[in-house]
Amino acid sequence: MLFIRQEHIMRCFLVLFWLISLLPISDQGKYNLVGSEEPIKAQVGSDVVLPCLVKPPVNASSATVEWMFDSSKTVHLFRNEADERDSQDDRYKDRTYLNHAMLELGDVSLKLSNVTKNDEGIYSCFVHRLPDHNKPEERHVTLVVVDGKENENPEGHSGGPETGVIVGVVVVVAAIIILAFITYYVVCRHRVSLFWNNKSPHEQVINDGDHRGNGNQEMKMKKDLYRTSDNQTKTCESS
Repeated sequence: MLFIRQEHIMRCFLVLFWLISLLPISDQGKYNLVGSEEPIKAQVGSDVVLPCLVKPPVNASSATVEWMFDSSKTVHLFRNEADERDSQDDRYKDRTYLNHAMLELGDVSLKLSNVTKNDEGIYSCFVHRLPDHNKPEERHVTLVVVDGKENENPEGHSGGPETGVIVGVVVVVAAIIILAFITYYVVCRHRVSLFWNNKSPHEQVINDGDHRGNGNQEMKMKKDLYRTSDNQTKTCESS
């Protein structure tokens, strides 16, 4: 009797193990999506990449990748190894790009072109049907769109610290050049003044006489020239 009970108990355990083996093995925690913890910033009119990676890396080419905005609008859908543009929201038409080659490395990041102020918000990345992984993964990325004017100096100055340094250097160099020119001019005037002040009165008289002599000689040459001209004129009249 005891032997029969032990045999029944063993059969029950075998049946229990068999039923447990039929249950689907949970794959929770096998893969997860990672991205930027901080908001992604982009200027109006620029291009931006919304990061999302499968960790550990796995080939996601056969998976379904869906990006959504505000959990309601389809930004981009990749399914059956192709992009499905028909389900895409009109405001994102021809503005999204999913690199198919990078999917093989588990990179499901999305590029958004020509960013507008209306693109600001929370984007969700969903990845379904990863290899040996039935649980869908989800990752949120926040996009902050800034206008170019917000990055300008609040006082209205467009130049940064480097511009201020350059302007300061130019002003200092110009001031040094002007000061050097003024100093040179003053020194030259002072030397000329000393030169004339150190000359003796006799030298000054000689120089003055030389100037007067040169002037008298020049007047004499002019008179002789006039006389020669008159003599030639009289000779011609006599002939």
